[in-house]
Amino acid sequence: MSKTLSRRSFLTGSVATGALAAVGLAGCSPAPAATNADPAPASSTSEPVGQHPWEVYPGDIAESEIAETVEQDVVIVGLGASGSYAATSAVENGLSVAVLERNDTFNANGGSHYMFNAAPFKKIGVKVDVDEAVKDFLNVCNNKVDGAAVWTWANRAAEAADWFADVVEPYGLHAVPQHYDDEPITKTYPGTILFIGGENEPTSAVDQDPYNGDLGLGFVPEVDLLAVLLEHIQKKGAQVYFNHTSERLVKDESGRVTAVIASDADGTYKKFVATKGVIVATGSYCQDPDMQAHYCPIVANNPNGGKVALFNTGDGSGIKQALWVGAAMQANGDHPPMMFWGATNCIKNVMVNSSGKRFIDENSGQSNLAAAQFHQTGGTMVALWNEAYAEQLPAISYRSDDPSWAAKPEELRAKWEGLVEAGVFMKADTLDEIAEAYGLPADALSATVEEYNGYCTAGVDEAFHKDPATLHELTGPYYATKYDVPASLASMGGLHVNAQCEVLTADDQPIEGLYAIGLAAGDFYANQYSTRYAGNSLGRCMTFGYLIGRELAGLE
Repeated sequence: MSKTLSRRSFLTGSVATGALAAVGLAGCSPAPAATNADPAPASSTSEPVGQHPWEVYPGDIAESEIAETVEQDVVIVGLGASGSYAATSAVENGLSVAVLERNDTFNANGGSHYMFNAAPFKKIGVKVDVDEAVKDFLNVCNNKVDGAAVWTWANRAAEAADWFADVVEPYGLHAVPQHYDDEPITKTYPGTILFIGGENEPTSAVDQDPYNGDLGLGFVPEVDLLAVLLEHIQKKGAQVYFNHTSERLVKDESGRVTAVIASDADGTYKKFVATKGVIVATGSYCQDPDMQAHYCPIVANNPNGGKVALFNTGDGSGIKQALWVGAAMQANGDHPPMMFWGATNCIKNVMVNSSGKRFIDENSGQSNLAAAQFHQTGGTMVALWNEAYAEQLPAISYRSDDPSWAAKPEELRAKWEGLVEAGVFMKADTLDEIAEAYGLPADALSATVEEYNGYCTAGVDEAFHKDPATLHELTGPYYATKYDVPASLASMGGLHVNAQCEVLTADDQPIEGLYAIGLAAGDFYANQYSTRYAGNSLGRCMTFGYLIGRELAGLE
């Protein structure tokens, strides 16, 4: 059902992939004529604020313009990760579901889910201290988030993960534990799981080794997981409407959100009535330049901000439609970017900025390294290493339960040589050649490497206090590569919601019938997207997707 993503296509933004489904309009009927029993307009809103372009309400869609009406228990807007999880939970708990997706397929990226002590980690006898991990998470955020929601994620994630593992097991997928480390400062907490067993599972350990130096992911397991879930929910009766774009939310006279008006590929309006609730799962707002500039100033106000590739395809449409019916955005208006891409698979021997100087302990975590790189002049960095580094690297398996997923030194060297041939890496006998190729000041680069080698000999990094065990002398011939400005996978902020996923007004009142999950929901991140909890965004999506289906079924 899925098609394979290459690393390069993923880097260029082709993150929407999966199955093309032929979806009928079963359950549709001609729109009823307006009657005294249905006096409300097709869509309505509170008074438009009008302060920002995205807050300006574009006007009602008249009932007479609606060609068809579909009624289901739940209407989900968006078929990315969170929408897929919510649809699965809803149908499994006996609810009828309509899913509206503006594209002709689902949207998948990544595949790591941070799920706190799920079965794959219990199986290998590894347990995370939940109190420590959550308090650390809240500390990163300076508690500028909804602590109740964070604790809900922590307390229910394992339950959700194990439930989904049972759902997908008949389709050949199974959950495995991802790697972690216990280094006290840059640690990655144990708890991240992958769902593997599909067409996109790697056949070579080097493709997913974190030290291979390639700029792309070796594989994107979320493609396989969402493809299976799409097949499953359709078998269970969910109606999935591709090429249907949500245009307005509908409120009745009591203020309850009762429906979504969407347009199909031909521009025909249809109303999707939700008797239990409407779930906004439309992702972030990165592709709306005004919203991105306003809510993610850390990118917009940085001199390198214009060079940041924004991978998330969300245009804020679901968020806007919620605002038009009285919702509020989260109070914290400084939404952090999920910025770690350029540093994901870096060779971490010696890294220099455009001035030819080191600027950080190269062992720093992914999100910290990316942030430091982003704030260098030009936002770029150059990594330098040599053949001996293949033996000096720790043998890290991407799976905690299977050492075979760790690349061998000879595999790493072969990978590096291939990337030299492809023009991604360069190989040089002298540092001057590297300086010329990447526009670095030759004298500064030479002095930096000389100083670094002195630290290696002394066993102490006096500049950035890198772990002495990872100080390896750098001599030629050299490998090198230049990392451009880090990309942002998403901007981590959204609608004001509570721990029950209810969308709230500015005075914290729930809008009855309206829910938001995934990147459309806010109040969960501040300051930084931390990779200390690898895959926490998808873990949050899975947990609350599971819970919202249960909630609307009356089980929570």
